[in-house]
Amino acid sequence: MTKEKYALLDTDFISKTYLIRKDDQNKMIDRIMEMQGYRFFCHEQIRTELKRHNIGNSPEWLEAKISDGAVHCMSDEEILGELHSIYSNSAEAMYVSMLRNGCEAYKKGYFEENFTRLQSMDCLSISKESFLQELKEDCEEIGEGKNLGELKSYVLLQMLSTKLGQQIYVFCSDDKNARSGIVSLGNARCISVLSAFMRLDKEGILQREDAEPYIQVYLNECRKHKQTTFKVHDTSKQMRMCRMPCEQVIEEMYAGKLELLQNGNLRYKQ
Repeated sequence: MTKEKYALLDTDFISKTYLIRKDDQNKMIDRIMEMQGYRFFCHEQIRTELKRHNIGNSPEWLEAKISDGAVHCMSDEEILGELHSIYSNSAEAMYVSMLRNGCEAYKKGYFEENFTRLQSMDCLSISKESFLQELKEDCEEIGEGKNLGELKSYVLLQMLSTKLGQQIYVFCSDDKNARSGIVSLGNARCISVLSAFMRLDKEGILQREDAEPYIQVYLNECRKHKQTTFKVHDTSKQMRMCRMPCEQVIEEMYAGKLELLQNGNLRYKQ
């Protein structure tokens, strides 16, 4: 029996792979969802951010996947409930610890600067309801565009890793700092939009010939943003990064010349 895998989806990954499509009925994100043996999760904040950005009909796509159970969307209240089942009365303190870890992975000093209410509370005596209200007020003051979706996903990642005791896959942003932050939090493996093509090929869902229409749309999107190269690690011990033409990286990826690292980066095989 195949071991079940657990995966998180973030805002950037959903919105980008929603736009990468063969046609209206065949989007890359749908091919991701076809991967066998995966249970997909996202944080409630991802739902909020996707609606705010409103790229194509990606918010409606996510709502449909949540409704049919393909994606399990978890709120802070649900995460706290899971933590209570593991840590009992220390759950609120553990949530704060996980949030602090996530903030540190994202940007040093972010937690101290933004989560003022959580810092001042007594986590061991506060009620669950009061804790969630204080957290909500801190988040409302932080406001939009401050990577809350990323930070809440970091908390969800840590909770799932603790509860399940196994590696979590994170389908995430192409931003290298975001991916480094995910890896720093423990047993997680990042999959970027580029490396998702590799994963789909490995899973036998979207092999080279069938992937071609999606690849061309992806390359066109890169060109729109003036991106003509991808960064790839060389074969040296220092794992130096080199810029290679996008088309060449795609070709070498399918030719089996590249391997996928835990942080989602690609490296030339020895």
